[in-house]
Amino acid sequence: MKPDYASAWHDLYSGFTKWHIWTRLGWQEVKRRYRRTVLGPFWATMSIGMFIGGMAFIWAPLFRTSVTDYLPFLAAGLVAWTYTTSLITEGCTTYTASEGLIKQLSFPFSILNYMVVWRNIIVFFHNLVIVALVNVVLPVDVTWATLLFIPGILIVALNGLWITILLGMLSARFRDIPPLIGNLVTIMMFVTPVFWRSEQLGPNAQRYIDLNFMYHLIEVIRAPLLGHVPALLSYWVTLAGVPIGAVVTFAVYARFRSRIAYWL
Repeated sequence: MKPDYASAWHDLYSGFTKWHIWTRLGWQEVKRRYRRTVLGPFWATMSIGMFIGGMAFIWAPLFRTSVTDYLPFLAAGLVAWTYTTSLITEGCTTYTASEGLIKQLSFPFSILNYMVVWRNIIVFFHNLVIVALVNVVLPVDVTWATLLFIPGILIVALNGLWITILLGMLSARFRDIPPLIGNLVTIMMFVTPVFWRSEQLGPNAQRYIDLNFMYHLIEVIRAPLLGHVPALLSYWVTLAGVPIGAVVTFAVYARFRSRIAYWL
């Protein structure tokens, strides 16, 4: 099977230009998940907030740090982690969850990927309420660097786009991929500095932490939310991930896009 680069590019471009479709579908999906509830999507926000509140009083004493110092770090990190990992785990079901649409309608498949990314951006801003409340209650510096969380969101979204396309295709072909990715995400949660700070392992371990792509995706959002400028290395790694991941994914998409409907 020869790669059809023209069709793949037309799919991605045409899907993007139909932004009025995937933005509305993403918003409708958020509303559908919490239909007939009082708080709507804020139920997920409350769930994360309760988890952060409970964990802060457990982990802070373990790390011999005050709750007032640890809580903002945990809140910003967990909200950024939820946003990033949701793109990964939901990316696995991008095509399988829309099997009926793909088999019955002719449309750019990339609309589904744009919708997943947009939906998670909406949920992220709901969860951002937790960080805002923590920053108001506790002494967290809000500086001009705080605005850098916006480009951080976009960088993660761009990486999330090629991730959802690649994992969506792999999961459509191999149904073992979603549970495998779910297990890997769980493991990564504890080996990535989300609950703990990277400097707690000492300078010798920092070189290994710097090899963790997830760490840099989290850091370009978490650092600004704490009033700091992310390390230049985090920007280099995450920005480099966009073209590298896009090139690899585009090659795979051009080759196997036409097979997606047959894999479902």
